Amino acid sequence: MMASYALQQVAVGRFSRLDVRAKLMLLLLSSTLIFVWNSLYAQLAMLLVVVAAMLLSSVPLKTVKRLSLLALPALILITLIQGLWSPFGVTPVFVVPANVPWLGSAHIFTVEGLLFGLVVCCRILIPMLAFQLVFMTTTPNELVLGLTRLGMPYRVALLFSTTFRFVPLLLEEFAAIRDAQRLRGIDLDSFGMIRKLVAMGRMLVPLITGCMAKGQAMELALQARGFTGSADRTQLHPARDRLTAFEKALVVFGFCLLAGAIVARLAVNAGGSVL
Repeated sequence: MMASYALQQVAVGRFSRLDVRAKLMLLLLSSTLIFVWNSLYAQLAMLLVVVAAMLLSSVPLKTVKRLSLLALPALILITLIQGLWSPFGVTPVFVVPANVPWLGSAHIFTVEGLLFGLVVCCRILIPMLAFQLVFMTTTPNELVLGLTRLGMPYRVALLFSTTFRFVPLLLEEFAAIRDAQRLRGIDLDSFGMIRKLVAMGRMLVPLITGCMAKGQAMELALQARGFTGSADRTQLHPARDRLTAFEKALVVFGFCLLAGAIVARLAVNAGGSVL
């Protein structure tokens, strides 16, 4: 099914047992260091670390492949655009023959543009995979508790968690609607691009209707349980209010790494060049 690789729970591995606050540090690093460093080597190192963390957390390798394939068309387009029109391009990869009218001897593709395009691709893949890792190894309840321990109001934390809980439900609902269309003899895969877009647009009506019905059912369930959103709530594992020594070390290391990278970039331009 479509939701088989989107925000699916994977409750094994040491990373899964980490506190949400330590996991959010990974998201912070993956979304900031990619812009502090322009170095392709640093970007590739971060990408390898995230992929290794996913594999060590028992995230299926096919999940990593599917996510990468989903982003592949955009990554290829970005690399081509940077290689063709990057203002930093100097060294040509391909030069138009001199006898070609209008474009003779023009530099069509540059090495610098290609390398910077690869950096931009890493900047897309790294946070995308890190985001998937965190939410595949965290239950909605753990996410709510972690956010409230960071000082976020409980109602906002619940809304944030519920949003990501609905993502796989939406994908499963869309897959069910698509299967129902196939049972009626309507195979979207055999349609052309324009016809497929029109058919998928029509499928949005039952999808939105089903989502509204699920939202109303959740509202009734919350009212039946007397939900008030009060922050004064009991917890199943109150001892987890405190981070372990290992988790504290991870958080401190993350802040030190981020601060050190920013200072080094401003002071000596460390990581400022692509290579």
